[in-house]
Amino acid sequence: MNQLITTGGWKKITAAASKATKPSFAAVAYFGSRGDKLLPLREGSNLVVDASLGAVTTGITDPKALRRLHDEGVKVFSMPLLHAKAFAFDSVGFVGSSNASANSATRLIEANVAVVDAKTLKGIRTFVMSLSTDCLDDDAFDWLEARYRPPKFVIPSISKETHRRLLTQIMPSDQQGYSGHQVQPTSGAWREFFGIDLDDVEMPTLRLRNTKTGEVFDRKVVRHAKVITLDIPEAVPGALLEVWYVGLNRYDYRVIGPANSKFKALDKELRKTENPSWVSGRLWIVT
Repeated sequence: MNQLITTGGWKKITAAASKATKPSFAAVAYFGSRGDKLLPLREGSNLVVDASLGAVTTGITDPKALRRLHDEGVKVFSMPLLHAKAFAFDSVGFVGSSNASANSATRLIEANVAVVDAKTLKGIRTFVMSLSTDCLDDDAFDWLEARYRPPKFVIPSISKETHRRLLTQIMPSDQQGYSGHQVQPTSGAWREFFGIDLDDVEMPTLRLRNTKTGEVFDRKVVRHAKVITLDIPEAVPGALLEVWYVGLNRYDYRVIGPANSKFKALDKELRKTENPSWVSGRLWIVT
């Protein structure tokens, strides 16, 4: 039965490639520096990518990753303007949106359909074979590697240049209100990051998206006598709150507790980064 996969797509594709006992067939437009790890094709497999000069000089296809597969006996072909992402392994195939890149594996929202029927798998193999016309050899890889340039672009949704970011501590004093999770960024953080001041006539309603779960909900900013609060359901004392400004009254966020593997690095950043606007109390920075 076919299955739509919207989370962990590359884990399933990588597992299928690793378990394959026969040569596989894959057409994937862009192939990043970790592409050979994401797609560990066995000897004799056919791989078609966009290894054109434009794709290589902008860094969206890394010829070194392709050469590593080539050295393992994979036949690598280039097809300019390729945009397909289709994979056929022994008894399962995938068709969807995922390029063989770290961004696709860890950051972007992808959708892939896993297929198991023989007719569709045959169709994928036939499609890949139809694109397998320009086989890259060692001379081609030498030429491409000399022209490769690491990517300089960033994904807007995670770009520090595009979206400002607030990192702040969650304190015991935040456990108040009807939910017990009323986070109280300091007045400096409210002004500098949210553009909100205690003296404002009206407090806005913010649309929040939890980057871990994808849940989206609206929360009213609440003014008290001396503080401004915002309800963050997952907020617990001792954790860190990381927030990104992504649009008009729209913010992405995540709560990172001490047990999280990223906590130490973020806590160190918070303590080491100079903040001229900080006065006292909880630590916070805007980057």
